[in-house]
Amino acid sequence: MPMIRVTNISRIDLNLLVIFQCLMSERSVTRTAAVLHVTQGAVSSSLKRLREQFHDDLFIRTGAGMVPTRRALEIAPKVVQALTAVSAIIDRQPLFAAESSSRTFNIALSDDIESYLSPRLVNEARAKGLSVNFAFHQTNSSLWKTALADPDIDMVLCSEPKEFTSHYSSQVLFSSSYSCLYDGPRLNIQSPLTREEYLKHEHVRVSFDGRRGFVDDLLESEGISRRVSASFTHFSGALATLVHSDVIATLPTFAALSYARIARLTVSPVPIFVPAFRVFMIWDVERNDDLHNRWLRNFILETTQELQRGTLTSV
Repeated sequence: MPMIRVTNISRIDLNLLVIFQCLMSERSVTRTAAVLHVTQGAVSSSLKRLREQFHDDLFIRTGAGMVPTRRALEIAPKVVQALTAVSAIIDRQPLFAAESSSRTFNIALSDDIESYLSPRLVNEARAKGLSVNFAFHQTNSSLWKTALADPDIDMVLCSEPKEFTSHYSSQVLFSSSYSCLYDGPRLNIQSPLTREEYLKHEHVRVSFDGRRGFVDDLLESEGISRRVSASFTHFSGALATLVHSDVIATLPTFAALSYARIARLTVSPVPIFVPAFRVFMIWDVERNDDLHNRWLRNFILETTQELQRGTLTSV
């Protein structure tokens, strides 16, 4: 039996770990307070106690929100495990035995997130000796409700959802910037792209309806436009075109990096201002206490945090 240092545990309020985990997910004192139904002052006070306990700032306030320190990223997976175990004890329910279960989890997600996360989920499950399987289905931030209306779908992963209601629960997985993806040698352009090069060349566009995209709106606000030679409703179509054409795509950075590894393409920062966005995990509120769904949420969260920390092998 492992030795438990009772005196160490007695020094920390377990509620502080709840605050820590919520800050990791939300990256905001305001949103953490709203999720936990406490005041912002209470969250700030708890963060101060956490910093004293761990002798680290844990979260740094920036213009992009509360950014976790290296120490916070290191302890985050262990906090998830601890809170999961405590929750299972309180609920008097056994933990889901993923090592022996042949259950297939159905996850609906957009293909940019799929390219980034699905290989890691599969590989991480096998690396840990788990017997669970995954089935991935297509959706996006506009169609996510339709996906969850299917009783077989366990989870949706998408960018910030539209028309969110109390019938659903959600958690922020990570934030992402945008990057440009193109065939550097073919276009004879190195990274980083200049603004002039970005506007000079033709583009492929990915949008929900295959028509106008948010980049077009951003450019229009500056009184400029881009030449779009092809539009797609899926990122995979854009990828195939990038390999064989003299075009540029503006994609979420996590997807651009994944596609670049697959097709040996060049990644560059976008030479115009494009705001970052957040990727969410969404599930039916009725599954909040479901053992299988709870395990899946924790597994996705832990895997994503390790990816963001850079401890998982690239696929």
